[in-house]
Amino acid sequence: MALRAAFCAVLLVKLLSGVQAYQGVFVLGENVEIPENVSANSTVMQLRDFQSLNASSVSSAEVGNGTFWSVNITTGDGSGRFGVRVEDMALIVAAPLDYKLRSLYNLTVELTNTGNKIVLYVNVVIVVLDVPGYPPFYNKRCETPVLPYGQRGGDYTLVSSDGFYLSVNGEEATSYGDYLQLPFISRANTAHFVLKGDCSLTFVIISRELFARGEDAVIASALEINQGRIELSCHDREGKNKGKLTLLDITLADELPQWIRRDQLPKEDHHALVTELNEIWTTSPYWIRCGANVMWIGGTIPFAYIFQYNFTGCPKDLYGLYCDKDCVCKNGARCHGFNGACECRPGWRGRACDISWPEVVILETPGDLVVRYIGTNLTLTCLAPHIQVANMTWSHQSGKEHNTKFIQEGAVQNSSRSFKPILESDNGRYSCMVHAEDGKRFNATFILNATECRPNYHGEACSQVCDCQYGGTCDRWEGCLCPPGRHGDKCEYICSPGTFGLNCSMSCYCQNNATCDPVNGSCICDEGQSGEFCQNVSVPDKNQVVVVVLASVIPTIAIIGCIVTGILVKRGRRRARTPEHPTEDLNEMTSVSSWEVAKDDIRFEHMIGQGEFGHVVRGRLRVPEGYEVLVAAKSIRPDRMTASAVRDFRREMDILTRIHEDKEGHPNVVRLYGVVTKSEPQYILVEYASNEELRRYLWSLREQCKTTGNTKLLERLGFSCDVASGLSELARLKIVHRDIAARNVVISDRKVAKIVDFGLSRDVYVSSAYERTSQGGEEELLPLKWMAVESLRDGVYTCESDVWSHGVLLWEIASLGEEPRYAGGPMHPDVCTMLELLKKGVRLQQPENCPMSVYKIIRSCWIVDPKKRPTPEELFQKIDQMRPQSVAHLAIHNSP
Repeated sequence: MALRAAFCAVLLVKLLSGVQAYQGVFVLGENVEIPENVSANSTVMQLRDFQSLNASSVSSAEVGNGTFWSVNITTGDGSGRFGVRVEDMALIVAAPLDYKLRSLYNLTVELTNTGNKIVLYVNVVIVVLDVPGYPPFYNKRCETPVLPYGQRGGDYTLVSSDGFYLSVNGEEATSYGDYLQLPFISRANTAHFVLKGDCSLTFVIISRELFARGEDAVIASALEINQGRIELSCHDREGKNKGKLTLLDITLADELPQWIRRDQLPKEDHHALVTELNEIWTTSPYWIRCGANVMWIGGTIPFAYIFQYNFTGCPKDLYGLYCDKDCVCKNGARCHGFNGACECRPGWRGRACDISWPEVVILETPGDLVVRYIGTNLTLTCLAPHIQVANMTWSHQSGKEHNTKFIQEGAVQNSSRSFKPILESDNGRYSCMVHAEDGKRFNATFILNATECRPNYHGEACSQVCDCQYGGTCDRWEGCLCPPGRHGDKCEYICSPGTFGLNCSMSCYCQNNATCDPVNGSCICDEGQSGEFCQNVSVPDKNQVVVVVLASVIPTIAIIGCIVTGILVKRGRRRARTPEHPTEDLNEMTSVSSWEVAKDDIRFEHMIGQGEFGHVVRGRLRVPEGYEVLVAAKSIRPDRMTASAVRDFRREMDILTRIHEDKEGHPNVVRLYGVVTKSEPQYILVEYASNEELRRYLWSLREQCKTTGNTKLLERLGFSCDVASGLSELARLKIVHRDIAARNVVISDRKVAKIVDFGLSRDVYVSSAYERTSQGGEEELLPLKWMAVESLRDGVYTCESDVWSHGVLLWEIASLGEEPRYAGGPMHPDVCTMLELLKKGVRLQQPENCPMSVYKIIRSCWIVDPKKRPTPEELFQKIDQMRPQSVAHLAIHNSP
């Protein structure tokens, strides 16, 4: 191991001679630097170099005249990181190092000569160097199983597969065995595999036999036509991007990725298969389809590799692709199958979890839930490993009342608090404080924030089961909210005669025993009945015919007269217009028609959202370029063609076509692919959100933060900048969104935030964030906690009210997806309560770990006077200035 001298250490020689005083002698020594990833038993320095010792043993090293040397490390190494090797009197690394835990060791090594009673005290300073990516990170998202059997050297692979098959133009062309199995690898000239701590897998296989079989002729021919390189984009069953796969003829296209060492490549002619997969989940089979449109003789054809992997795991204490590497984890720590990282138990730290660490931790059981629900069980356990506890105390600070309760536990090593079940009153901050016997104090904190019932439960304690039928939805307080035409505790009953609508709450007025439609209330007339309410029309005599005809014709003539008059008035107004300025309706129809796509070009798959008035289906749209793209197809339910539903639907269609006037749209607004208006039902086709919505993404960051402590603040601020940029574009087009919130923002594969849902979001994606209100006699779902004062008070929506909502969105980002809750108000306030709170000056409080500079920007969005709120451009600039210029510049250039 290479060592580098940095300065001179002091060698203090003390001579033993009966009761005579020691004599100090100064000799040149060495200060050494070693990287933290150095392996155990590596040499730090030779101790015998100081006196040219020819010792054969550390504890009794004979010099030659019957005298011996003994060696001990007396101070500076309490954790046992270093030792002495017997054979050659060398100071060595005895246990894994960790730069973050300790970067400097000041050792005192005692060398004693039994012959002349000389004792040498050697002072050695060891500097530990930081190594990027070390120690490896334990990522629970790709945690692999541990096999209860087996040993090193067995025929194991961490990942197994039934093989690959190649599809050309939709038909299977050829198949292969598993590339990762040892028999194939042994025949390959080069096989390079890397399993990373970020749950990604990269591998390259270079072999003359890779595409050498007769059935592989299609691949060889395709490579030759495409200049020796074919790159395929990989996706999972949900359409999410999972990386790429590249086929190379390295004699034609020597473009291997940078992570492959060029000196490893063979000089002979070979083919290469390069695979880069990200976000490999290990809890279920990993199905992948890698495809592209490839140039072929006579045109372009779809070309795809399809395969599936299962993560089978390694035997205990082994890791790596072939389970051939030994884990170093100690004290019950779990070893990660990908990279050998150790998941330490409380009280242990270091690369191998072998350094005792006095600390206080709160463990939650069960501990694998992202969201805590009211009505479920939870146990919090406070542990104090490696601490001589004098006193342990629990405290609970209620989120509502801000009062603190204390519970003394005494001199115990652990204590638990159980919630069976969790109640909403249990929410708040739980702290465990430990006073050690040596006077030191330790503490740990857990924040419980359970605000929702688990799915399919309702009630004060969320203990009652909904089990709604026929499309009913479960509400925390109401139980089953039945769809139009249904009622009952589980929506099991059809509306009784004379009622219709949501929860059968509306009455119909059909006459003569006619029935009404339970969904929309229209009267269903029997034979011989007519009119809106099915009033009887008896068989008339001749005189009655005249009367009936006149009674029917006169109102009709009057109506026609009104229509004609209206047309003449409109024509008069149109004459004032120039031919270059057609009417707004004509503009709208023209803009929509330019986006018309044929319904035959869409392959519908499965429902991804459904509400009272509309639904969304995932589908595949064949674009003019010849390939298919994933789309979300929105439509109105045929049985719910109400005026408000059609209005919202047409509004979203109009807004998206206006945003996409140049066909490209805006990088921070969901992309429009087309509309279907010439057949029923009509559809709006937008890009399918392959990544999750921002709200759920923030929840996942919150869980990562618990493990890594990294809140990814810069990344989250970037999302706010993206939304502000999208709002700026909407403001330029004089478009008001009316529902800016984390649930209406999605994150692209390149970590870019996009605004979505301009019309049916409140209906299709039913959420507790929306409250039912009556606006002008018509029931409507409103996001009250995201609405500005003027919107709540007057029903006014402007670009400035969108800025208010952006402030709540930024609060959601800062709080890692918490549900907004106003102090002194209920979790789900009505319009009057919400307006009263805002008038009193109540605002959402500063989230934990949110810098004051960010909170000031948030508060500026909630100024009562709309004119004094920042514009979207000003919001972008203020937030962008908080990020390092390199990060901001990268974010701009990474926008799709």
